[in-house]
Amino acid sequence: MYTVRRPVENVYLVREPDRRRTRELLALVLSPLPPMAVLFAAIWTNLETFQLGYQIERLQKQKETLVERQRQLEMERARISALSRVEGVARDRLGLVTPARGQVVFVKDGPAGTPPQLAADARPAGAETQGPPSPVRTEEGF
Repeated sequence: MYTVRRPVENVYLVREPDRRRTRELLALVLSPLPPMAVLFAAIWTNLETFQLGYQIERLQKQKETLVERQRQLEMERARISALSRVEGVARDRLGLVTPARGQVVFVKDGPAGTPPQLAADARPAGAETQGPPSPVRTEEGF
């Protein structure tokens, strides 16, 4: 053995790339990509499933709330349009009274868009009045 070390002077040497080693390295680096892609796809679909489940639950709660609100509004409409309430408002606020027997006129519906004067002129003598009655003017303009 030699005790003196000499530096090797091979500056002019050029190392050729080893194509087989390069392919092996590339295969080693790229080989985990397909299993990782499958794993990421499975995780993503699982997350989407959870998110859609939460969204469905939220929409079902919203639907229940809206159905309850609709039921309340229908009850309110029924209460407001009740005949006894309408009669009370007509009597108290508008001052209307029940008509006497001689004040009631039965009217048959006439053709749409026919003015009452033309319908009255065109009817034979003795026929009942056709068309809607003329509106009654009140002080409030109703």
